[in-house]
Amino acid sequence: VLRDVNFEIMPREVVAVVGLSGAGKTTLLRMIVGAAMRLSAPRFKPDAGQVVVPDNVRVAALLPGELEPEFGGEPLLEHMYRKLGDVVASIEVLNISGLSDAVFYRARFTELSTGQKERAKLASLLAERPNLIIIDEFAAHLDALTAQRVARKLSEIARRHGITLIVATNRPEVLRALSPTKVLYVGYGAVLVKEGAEGLKGKEVGARVGEK
Repeated sequence: VLRDVNFEIMPREVVAVVGLSGAGKTTLLRMIVGAAMRLSAPRFKPDAGQVVVPDNVRVAALLPGELEPEFGGEPLLEHMYRKLGDVVASIEVLNISGLSDAVFYRARFTELSTGQKERAKLASLLAERPNLIIIDEFAAHLDALTAQRVARKLSEIARRHGITLIVATNRPEVLRALSPTKVLYVGYGAVLVKEGAEGLKGKEVGARVGEK
């Protein structure tokens, strides 16, 4: 799926991964998650080459259907408190994730709508106090306005707290709201790297690395 890939992501960067369906975005994220979590399953390891991550990496990842936060029957606030050990911090993270109504604090994950569940998952990731967050299909189930708000807030949090953020999305409004420092275009087995504002204008999804 991916070949001749060579790029570097620096600490504290906000990185967007874009590309056509089936281009290899999820595969790319799996390789990074596998290295960060030291997973041994074949789908998380490259057939050749290597993915190098810092020794002090603390990753929180959301790969729908593969790696997701686990919720039991407890209220959301209790779920957050178990991770953070602080009620105020738990409420703040829920608010940041777009679950600011007090009714959500007492709600259970199974009682939420699809969009609310997505926001709850984001809150759970933030509660893990990571320095690297990786999300596939970011904001896929949120309406355009909510998706922009969540993307903008998550980008602000990452920048403020020095978190490296890597998200895959094909939604232009989300891409703009993230204001990424780097965009990785995945297609035809390669990854083309574009910096900042240049990346937001790029359309070379199928271009090969080095053909700039």
